Amino acid sequence: MKIGIVQPSNIANSLFLTEESLKNGAEIVLLPEKWVKTLDELPLQSFQQLAKKYTAYIIPGAVEDGVSIISPIIDPNGNIKSIAKKIHLFGDEKNRLISGSSATIFKYRGVKIGISICYDIDFPEIIREMFLRGVEILLVPSKIPVDGIDLWREYLKVRVLENRIAIVNSNTFSPPEYLGMSIAYIPALRGRFIEPKPVGELGDKEGYIVVDINPLSYMNFRIERLKEYRQFDVNELD
Repeated sequence: MKIGIVQPSNIANSLFLTEESLKNGAEIVLLPEKWVKTLDELPLQSFQQLAKKYTAYIIPGAVEDGVSIISPIIDPNGNIKSIAKKIHLFGDEKNRLISGSSATIFKYRGVKIGISICYDIDFPEIIREMFLRGVEILLVPSKIPVDGIDLWREYLKVRVLENRIAIVNSNTFSPPEYLGMSIAYIPALRGRFIEPKPVGELGDKEGYIVVDINPLSYMNFRIERLKEYRQFDVNELD
């Protein structure tokens, strides 16, 4: 499955780069969190038109709608199929907004795809629950400052290792504090061990890439991990 990662600096470029990724075969396109501040600024109808024109899914990032932080899911007919919401609010978001209460999964071309917005990736329970429900690719819009990128990537890699799923991240590009550095990982075998292997990376420039992720390449790793997982209780001693 070909997934476009778009790292725009403004609205005009977001549409241009999205269309370029679609022209280059992207079946799904992902944009960052808060690359525009509010839903009113998001060119939603233009993204819907692109999705319909190229019969592709577009997740135009995650934005504030005045109540929550939402990530619209635009389907290949140009319709808004659903809205994913950020469950774990960060910093001052907690003072202004309402948390989402459910994770979102959709299926495309037989592949189960989940959406996790930025800070939600810090909480492994969300990703584990989506893994248990069959998610094969996780899309993560984020807004991480440049001094947090190294730590952020550790979270992404650990979630790949824990669950044997691919993670595609689009991170905000707004210099000098936010330099993008979007990345995609898949679980891959190195010697006797599974590692999170980068399959595409955007640097500190505006732009896009199209990554090709084949869930069949790591299906056995995922199935094996699923077989090994055990439900458990906790016995707390006095």
